[in-house]
Amino acid sequence: MKAPRGAYTASPCRSCRTPKPSRWYLCGACWNALPTPARRALNRCDSRAFARLRELHAHLDSGLPLEELEITP
Repeated sequence: MKAPRGAYTASPCRSCRTPKPSRWYLCGACWNALPTPARRALNRCDSRAFARLRELHAHLDSGLPLEELEITP
């Protein structure tokens, strides 16, 4: 069964494991913990968007604090 458009379908935040909307990278609290330049870079929709997402995932998998995240523009 497919969820209706705009339905809230939670998946765990990759950082803290709390529920987040399925189309978000992180939950709201973890997203706000990111440095502003990293949030801006992750919000950009272009041909490098997936590479930036991989940078975020690599940072999270390494166990480093969110506040230290640097994303290549």
